[in-house]
Parts: sequence; structure tokens; C-alpha cells
Amino acid sequence: MADINDYKLENLGQKDLKLIWEWRNADHIRPFMMNDDFIRLEDHYRWFESVERDTSKLVKLCLYKENPIGVVNFSQIDPKNKTCEWGFYIGDITCPRGSGKIMGILALDYLFKERHRRKCCAQILDFNSKSLSYHTKLGFTEEGRLIKQILQNNKYVNVVLMGIFKEQWEKQSDFLKEEVLKANEGNNDR
Repeated sequence: MADINDYKLENLGQKDLKLIWEWRNADHIRPFMMNDDFIRLEDHYRWFESVERDTSKLVKLCLYKENPIGVVNFSQIDPKNKTCEWGFYIGDITCPRGSGKIMGILALDYLFKERHRRKCCAQILDFNSKSLSYHTKLGFTEEGRLIKQILQNNKYVNVVLMGIFKEQWEKQSDFLKEEVLKANEGNNDR
């Protein structure tokens, strides 16, 4: 596992758009998105323009040793209720093992410590067992299900609603950072 200090989040910029478009359409990402249709490049640019104008949205690029590896998308940022939703993916499938966990740690630290949110919500397609497990490891708990909510492959699928509060994250964060540190000890080959 890589060292957490080799990672950082930065705002998504114009220079990154072509790569992100490729990731959004990749076979390891698109089937797990709420909209699994192929995204046309012009629609992708319009999406980015709307993100730049909309204060309720924020997209961060995750870098490993200055190379882009993934994206974290915050949406429905609500300043009054101090909540938001998030979504994410690792686009670079060659990045070191544990990169997803580190990206999650950085993103939730950013959200709760720098943006001062009190709750983060997620919507996960119920067949995405890897994402459900990932959220549970991060400390999210299931809050409900939307039954037969999204049409994918000519079949309606359920959406699992999950959430994590700042207090839960503060407890889980130290444990996860310790896990990353221990996994990295003596592993200088990555």
C-alpha cells in the first residue's frame, strides 16, 4: 500500500477534462454510475461548466505522486443543513492497492474538517457490493433503500441510501489512518 502522504486532492481543472471523460466512460466505472449511458464529450464539457457555476457542487481530483488517479464529486452541498452527497471512482486501475481507501480518507477529512459539513450521504446501486463494503469500512451506515429506482440493463435496480456524520467519521478516521500506516510499514516496493 502506498504512503498517504503521496496523495492529495485538488480542484478539477480544464486540463483534466479529457481524462475524466475517458474514465467516466470506462467499463470499470460506467456500469456502476446512476446513469450508465455513454457520455458524449460535448455533454461532459457542459457538465463541467455547470459544476463551475453551481455552488452546490464540487469536484476534486485525487492525485498520487502528482498523477491523477481518481475523482471525488460532492453534490447537493447544503450550507444551511451542513450536508452533501458524494460519489467517487478510481479511474487509473494501475494505481497502488489501497488508493481508494486513501482517497476516501482525504475526501472525508476535507469535507468534515475544511468544509465543516455535519453529514455526508451516498447513493449506491444495490448490486455494487464493493462500494457498499467500502462505505461500511469508512463508517457509513445504511439509512434506507429506494426500491426499483434506477433502470439499468432493462431492469430496475434498488438504490441503497447511506450516511455518515462528522462524529462517526472522527471515530473511524483514526482507525483507518492507523490501518493505512500499518499496511505501509516495511512496504517500500510500491
